Amino acid sequence: ALPSPLYKLFNLQTLFLEQNQLTNIDAIGEYRYLEHLSVSKNAFQGPLPESFKQLKYLKTLYLHTNAFTGQVFDILKDFKKLELLDLAFNKFEGTLPAELGEMSNLTSVFLGHNEFRGTIPVEIGRCPNLKEFQIDASHKIGGPIPTEFGRLTNLEFLKLDTCAFNGTLPKELAECQKLYFLDVNSNELGGPIPSEYGRLGNMKTLGLANNDFIGTIPAELSQMATLEKAYFQNTDLQGDMPQEICNLRDRGNQTVLEELVVPCDVECQIPQCCTRCS
Repeated sequence: ALPSPLYKLFNLQTLFLEQNQLTNIDAIGEYRYLEHLSVSKNAFQGPLPESFKQLKYLKTLYLHTNAFTGQVFDILKDFKKLELLDLAFNKFEGTLPAELGEMSNLTSVFLGHNEFRGTIPVEIGRCPNLKEFQIDASHKIGGPIPTEFGRLTNLEFLKLDTCAFNGTLPKELAECQKLYFLDVNSNELGGPIPSEYGRLGNMKTLGLANNDFIGTIPAELSQMATLEKAYFQNTDLQGDMPQEICNLRDRGNQTVLEELVVPCDVECQIPQCCTRCS
């Protein structure tokens, strides 16, 4: 439990208690003026205490790497001031609420490695400040990737791997000009790779492997001038690797495409262009 002297610090704004063996924070609601709270990497189990509902001033909340359970958004959905939310590596359940779209101050959201189910609400497109969104290793989360992500012009990092997303890659993501990391590996996505993604000029890591994509690898992806790693393996892509993309492997002193992994049905010289096939 929290040590008793802390209970008198009612005006406390920042409380970091990560990497202890804490098991009880039932009294956390007493700190109703908290803005920054971390209780990550402890030994918590069960649902969040109801007293959490009193922490309406929270801007950053780290709960990752515990064994919390229950429907956490029943408590958090009205936390309109949140900027950073990290719930990863717990056992939270339930769906992601439409109220996420009302948390307009959010910049970073990490939800992976939980038991969430359903889809990503389209209201996520109403979070204009969002830079990082991660929900991975969540096999009950799926459906189409919302096209509304394309409205998030500040989005830099999108990690959606090892879930159950289906449909096609939304071409609207090409509007996210600051995006440097996109990982949708190991889903059920299909259709062609949008050639519009060539407009993602800040892309460094592109992970599309272990899906059902068809067609050829668009030559337009060679416009990703900072691309360092690209993964296309274990898909149904065919045809020849565009020479324009091969040219990214040797650019003098500029950023070099270090890893380029493709399905073996794609014609590509190894190791001169592709690093391996699978």
